[in-house]
Amino acid sequence: MHKKIFTIILILITATAVSQNYKGTIEGINESGFHKILLSPEVRSASVSNLNYFRILDSKKNEVPYVLLNEESTMQSSFSPFTFQTINNAKDSITTIIIENKNKLKQDHFTLKMANTKVKKTFTISGSNDKKEWYGLATNQLFLGLNEAEKTTVEQTFSFPLTDYAFIKFEFNNKNSLPLQILEVGVYNNLYSLVSQVEISNFKIKNNTDKEKKTTQLTVSFSMPQHIESMTFDIDNEVFLRDAKILVNKTRTIKKRIEPYQEQVFNFVLHSGTHNNFELPFIFEKEIIIEIENNDNPPLNIKQLKFFQKPLYVICNLKSGETYEAIIDSTLQKPIYDLVNFKASFNTDLPQARITNLKKLNTQNKSSANKSFWQTNAFMWLCILLAIVVISYFALGLLKDLKK
Repeated sequence: MHKKIFTIILILITATAVSQNYKGTIEGINESGFHKILLSPEVRSASVSNLNYFRILDSKKNEVPYVLLNEESTMQSSFSPFTFQTINNAKDSITTIIIENKNKLKQDHFTLKMANTKVKKTFTISGSNDKKEWYGLATNQLFLGLNEAEKTTVEQTFSFPLTDYAFIKFEFNNKNSLPLQILEVGVYNNLYSLVSQVEISNFKIKNNTDKEKKTTQLTVSFSMPQHIESMTFDIDNEVFLRDAKILVNKTRTIKKRIEPYQEQVFNFVLHSGTHNNFELPFIFEKEIIIEIENNDNPPLNIKQLKFFQKPLYVICNLKSGETYEAIIDSTLQKPIYDLVNFKASFNTDLPQARITNLKKLNTQNKSSANKSFWQTNAFMWLCILLAIVVISYFALGLLKDLKK
């Protein structure tokens, strides 16, 4: 009993006297102003995927406020205009818009840009390949005019059955209101702007095939625990369809006994007809096991396996000529900076700085060197140890007296 108590206290004293921090240098500051700094997999691993521990300090050890920036895939729209002709027929009270679809693209809608209006109209849509014989697409549809509060124009999208006519005709009825002023006609194309992910390197793969269980296990070991967000397989086989899963090693206590086990965290399918790119749930591990079901097939020839993180940046105001360092300290709490309230106003196209020479520091408590022994944590724990010994001595004596 006494031996166990002494061991626990010795561990506590060691943990208190020694702190494990990281420190790196910030380089690439060629001008004063706001900069964007990529948090590399090395930095995120050192912070145990908890950026509450991250700080930027200037040469006087003052904190430099920063704000986190996640760059993810964004969807952008581009407007493709079409050539059109407007015909106002005052006699029949009809405004005709003929849109030229010269490449005979398949269309099921058009967006019309027009001057602001609050009118109410009915319209008909038809299609033709020669502008002579027209075929109906939509008849007697109701259109309620819209207006933009801060603009002089408004956009309205009109849908109709999918078609590839060379000409599409809109006919607006003007009997109850004045004609519309059509400024542009076209379609919006949604484009995804993909942000390059950050590749995680420095890992080893051990490949083991179990013929009895008909499985292949890839044991992936990183030099430090990593936050893995996606992975990609490059497989040489021509035709395959295999179930697979990711396992991580864990421990659990059963009847005061600690035993290891493997926890399944993700299921996926490897398919020769896809790119075999997979988005993963939150995984922060030093080692993962990828188990592939082979059934009666030969093992897959995996040429390459890559792991990635989504890019994560900090934006901060840095001065040219000043020296800065990035630190990671697990005793720190989440910082509260004014800068976070202005995150939306920052332009992401900023000059980039970088964190280099990130090193692990095993340093004693900074203030202990300038303190007397009785002021240190070691003295405090020595007092606690002595108190426990004294209390244990009197407690054992009391137990003996109770037995008598």
